[in-house]
Amino acid sequence: MRTGLEWMKRGLLGLSALSVSLGFACSDLSATECLGQAQGAKGYLVYLHGLEPLNARSNEEQENRGALERLAREFSLRIALPKASVCPMKKLCWASKDKNEVLKTYISIKNQIKSCWPGNQPYTIVGFSNGGYYAFKLYKEHRDPLLKRIIASGSSGIWDPNKDKANKLTQFHLMIGDKDITLRDASKFAERFRESVDTFTLFLFSGGHRLDYDTLSKVMKLPPK
Repeated sequence: MRTGLEWMKRGLLGLSALSVSLGFACSDLSATECLGQAQGAKGYLVYLHGLEPLNARSNEEQENRGALERLAREFSLRIALPKASVCPMKKLCWASKDKNEVLKTYISIKNQIKSCWPGNQPYTIVGFSNGGYYAFKLYKEHRDPLLKRIIASGSSGIWDPNKDKANKLTQFHLMIGDKDITLRDASKFAERFRESVDTFTLFLFSGGHRLDYDTLSKVMKLPPK
């Protein structure tokens, strides 16, 4: 007869095996993930996830991880995947109600990515959905010379060309599916934003609310600022 401790060990081993079969470790749900080789990276990228459950990963985000793993391999990137904080709706989201909160969240992001690479390397941020909305708010407020490019996906933003000023430190691009529910807002935003930033491009791809690898790789190939 097996003891309670033995059954507990078997249960933990079974959970570990299930996690491996699904492509992620249990610790991935609570700690900053790192993709790509730590040594010999040719570039650095931070991925900001969308609105997510507290203790799980959506199928949407699981598919996005596949695109990021491919990106890390093909571009020789080191990619950091920090975790957002818990928002009032009891999900993970990037706090950004005002300038102070945007910058406070950015401090948390910067602290988290230290576990993926040391030093002061320039990097790109890719934000998806809620992460994309946050990424554009960050574009408007940050003064970090290391943040060279922001790519938002499946999101939009608020821009007043009579009041808002382009961030000279960072390029910004937006990519979105032609069936994404946010497309109309994104298109209107793009028209206003182009009035201030002529280097901006809105990239459309076929599909809905997702991170499209082919489009993302095209944006990544653009010359950095």
